[in-house]
Amino acid sequence: MYLVERLSRDLSRQRITQVTVAVDAMDQLLKSCHSSPSLNQFIESYLKMVQKLLETNDPDMEKLATNLFVRFSTIEENSPSYHREYDFFISKFSAMCHASRGDQLKQQRYNGLRGLRGVIWKSVADELQTSIWEKQHLTKVIPSILFNMQEGEDNIEDCPEQVEYPYPDEEAVNEEPHLLALQCLRELFGKCNFSMMKTVLDPILKHCDLHRKWEPPALFATHVFKAILYSIQSSNSFAVLQELIYHLENTPNAEVYVRIGITTVLSNIVTIAVATIGPLLLSIFNSLLKQLRASVEYENSVERSNLSAESQFQDALINTMGVFASTLPDYQKVEIMMFTVGNIPTIQHEDRPLKACDAFVQKVLMKTLLKIATKYRTFYLSTVFSDSFLQTLLQLSVTQNPEVRVISQKILHTLFDRHSNLPKLEHLQYVEDVSDLQLSIEKCVRQDQLFMGKNIHVILSTLFNFARMSETGEHLQRHLDTLLCTMCLICVEIGHDMEVIELFRLCFGLQHLALDPEESFSIKKRAGLHNVVAKYMNLSSQLLAIPMLCQHVHGVIQQRAQKGHNLLNILNDKLVSDPLDVANSTPKAPIAQMDSEDDYTARPLGLENDSSLLFHVNDVAEALKSSNKNVDMLFNPFEVNKKDGESHRGHKKRSTEEHKDSERVLERTMTIENEEDDRSLSLDSFDWTPPDTDDDKPDNLSWCQKLYDEQEDVTLDQLRNIVNCEPDCSEETKKDQEKSRDILSMFRNKNAQELSDVLYKAKESDDNTNSLIKDLMKEHVEWLNSHESARANLIQSIDDIEFPKSFVN
Repeated sequence: MYLVERLSRDLSRQRITQVTVAVDAMDQLLKSCHSSPSLNQFIESYLKMVQKLLETNDPDMEKLATNLFVRFSTIEENSPSYHREYDFFISKFSAMCHASRGDQLKQQRYNGLRGLRGVIWKSVADELQTSIWEKQHLTKVIPSILFNMQEGEDNIEDCPEQVEYPYPDEEAVNEEPHLLALQCLRELFGKCNFSMMKTVLDPILKHCDLHRKWEPPALFATHVFKAILYSIQSSNSFAVLQELIYHLENTPNAEVYVRIGITTVLSNIVTIAVATIGPLLLSIFNSLLKQLRASVEYENSVERSNLSAESQFQDALINTMGVFASTLPDYQKVEIMMFTVGNIPTIQHEDRPLKACDAFVQKVLMKTLLKIATKYRTFYLSTVFSDSFLQTLLQLSVTQNPEVRVISQKILHTLFDRHSNLPKLEHLQYVEDVSDLQLSIEKCVRQDQLFMGKNIHVILSTLFNFARMSETGEHLQRHLDTLLCTMCLICVEIGHDMEVIELFRLCFGLQHLALDPEESFSIKKRAGLHNVVAKYMNLSSQLLAIPMLCQHVHGVIQQRAQKGHNLLNILNDKLVSDPLDVANSTPKAPIAQMDSEDDYTARPLGLENDSSLLFHVNDVAEALKSSNKNVDMLFNPFEVNKKDGESHRGHKKRSTEEHKDSERVLERTMTIENEEDDRSLSLDSFDWTPPDTDDDKPDNLSWCQKLYDEQEDVTLDQLRNIVNCEPDCSEETKKDQEKSRDILSMFRNKNAQELSDVLYKAKESDDNTNSLIKDLMKEHVEWLNSHESARANLIQSIDDIEFPKSFVN
């Protein structure tokens, strides 16, 4: 007590030398008696002396007091002191951290941080003393630390590695308040347990709100939360993410830039904490999806004010979920994709149209799903494509929004692509040698063959409807490129015989669709569909390496380039985006330029009058058959629902009806039973073979290009050749298939009354047959009766039987 009183008197009289002597004396006493039982009594006097020094508000005395307190904080006491309080020291050191006057601001702030660090050491070491985790203390300590960290905000980008090391060297933090503040923050959170996490994080969130540290790019907030996650126990990391999400949910919609900043921080720190999320995975992801939906609804509400900022927030959320998913194991990525698909609004019934807000949510969630899908690497298709997941994707491929349709196909591209072939096939042009693409092709595993065998038809049916719904305009080429990419990926990644045949069937179906005069397609769309078929045929024929097929495909492409419409020439890799823009076109004579517009807009493609410009199924089948492939299914036309096709042609405003009809077709296709014909949507077929050049001839529906109507009279030599030649089993098979289709068509398309009239109608021939059968049955019964009576007369008794003599004694 004497030293304390002497120190107080010397301080009041400004005797600095005597003060220094008293401080040294107290310091020596503390070092010599720190293990004494009476240490507690001495420490009370020691702390009073430190308090006297701090009350002077002199920077030199404050530094001296800070050194004393830091030295005291390193001493371990054997017995706790229950009445000791550190409220004064917390308040004083916090005030020193905010020093704003004088010539030694940096020194004062540095000493204040050292004092707070000593308080943290001392209070955390003994739970029976004053708790630093109380709210009134944390609201002073944490803002003081963050205030000094802001001083080094300009150097955050230059030294990002500082947050990764728990305790920097003492020399590194010497006289640098922002480095010492970072160390204090890390030590504070390093000693924080799970129950105190929310109490410690609240002042940090409030500080960022008050000082506008959330505004993009939110570098300071990201720096702080990275330091926190690197400091706490890994098992507590998810609590930090949860508090940030709660804060995001409680942020008003009007403060859009604050929401953007919080989301940015989440995306930057999620890779650190994701390993410990565990069972809260879907909960956190559901919260992010709710925020995304709420943002979309707010953007479409009357109260909207800043649409561009709201779009930035949505992009930030999508990016956060993508980064979040990229750090998860594969099985959890599948769960996240399934969960996201379950939240996408789709049209289930045609009498319940999709709301404008739901349509926008649909597009945003599809972008989210695409972002997640890019982070997933597919091993087995059946693992990721569950029935509900595949059905939703295919339904969204024929929805009303063209952008959603393209995104759904891009998701299929990402999940189908297992060998990084997507960049090479995304915008495929004519390829003279497929080896130039350097495609990575491996044999398809058995599991994927079974999966595609089960779902190939519904996928290709969706692609057919996708092609039919592609709108003429700015989205046309994008749709066609997406369609071609999907077909090529299935061929390259699966490549099984059945899938190859089915893709050829789709090609001939698309060719017929482009030729159909009842479809109100533009010339550009018809040409685009023909080009998609030609590019796929060119790629697949070279991959199959069948000379006959390559010759046929190359011949058709050459014929189109030589005498076909300019839009059908795919040999030129550089396509003119605007055919009427003559700036980059080949110069023409003045007379030729007069017809330039007609060449592109008015002149038809002319494929109906020249079959050499079209691909023929017989030639393709012959080539595939030469390589020992089963081509029976190739002759089954790729059929569409006739009623839906008629409804498309019967309306001028056909866009909306197309979407609804296509989705109904898809829903029916997904529920086809195994006993039905799983290779078609309905039995109403159309002709795939190109129409003949003469207009007065009907379409050929039998897939046979040889017409026997115009043959000459049969001679004896021709009859001999017919008798001696081997029978063609394929013709018999065709007849059987045609007969089966007729029978199925009768039972599917006729009602019960019509079937009764057909099957049970009394005819003259039936009467004759019935009478003949009755006469035969009558004669048979009479014969049986006479035979039975004859057998009864021939039966003898045992006495009348004459045994051989050898059996008689």
